[in-house]
Amino acid sequence: MTTTASSTPSIERVLSRVRADPGALAALRRGVGRSLEESPDSWPYVIDVVGTQRWREPAAHLTLSLFALHQQSQSQGAMNLQGWRLGRACRVLGQRRGTSGASEQGIERRFRAALASETPEALGVHLRGLVTLLRGAGIPLDYTLLYRDLCAWLWSNRRDRVCLSWARDYFSTSPEDNEQEES
Repeated sequence: MTTTASSTPSIERVLSRVRADPGALAALRRGVGRSLEESPDSWPYVIDVVGTQRWREPAAHLTLSLFALHQQSQSQGAMNLQGWRLGRACRVLGQRRGTSGASEQGIERRFRAALASETPEALGVHLRGLVTLLRGAGIPLDYTLLYRDLCAWLWSNRRDRVCLSWARDYFSTSPEDNEQEES
């Protein structure tokens, strides 16, 4: 196994290429909620990301299909923003919808369900729901970091670390975080 950092440039290259290509985005969106085997339109993009490291295919497929879903009807590349980890994006989503406590609790419930996922398929279902809400609120996500996290999540001995990292970002009450999100 090689480090996940070595694959970062390939995911960035593919994200950069598809964000301006409506046909590619549509092809990747057709893979949302489906396995890679059921998504032949995604294969060229997924294979470009993973190369010979086939174990990364589920992470690449999920990342690219979520990006295409998130990017739908948005300005070019707007939903992929460096530094916006999953937990942070969901926290901001909850805060924006938090004018009624029920909305904020609903976001937290969805976020916790994603953290409790035991299979890539279950995680994909929960992430799809969260990304749809993020898209509606215009909140970005760092898809390079998401891909790196999903690659690590695929290893059961790293899953808890990934979820803890997401939880730290979600439950953070750091004043620096709040200042960055207000700007």
